[in-house]
Amino acid sequence: MAAEPPFLSAEDLDAMTPDERLAAFRERIVTDPDKIPSEFRDRIYETGRHLARERRTTR
Repeated sequence: MAAEPPFLSAEDLDAMTPDERLAAFRERIVTDPDKIPSEFRDRIYETGRHLARERRTTR
């Protein structure tokens, strides 16, 4: 797995051009669930299941 991009502060973002900010955000978007740490991914999935159950019971 590739190394995480460095943290960007508000000051860093303010110093960037709009195109640089867009590129920085795009390189931080994760589209492959396998690249998310399993503990965090499990929490995301459980939250989704919980919200789906809640929605089904409130209809």
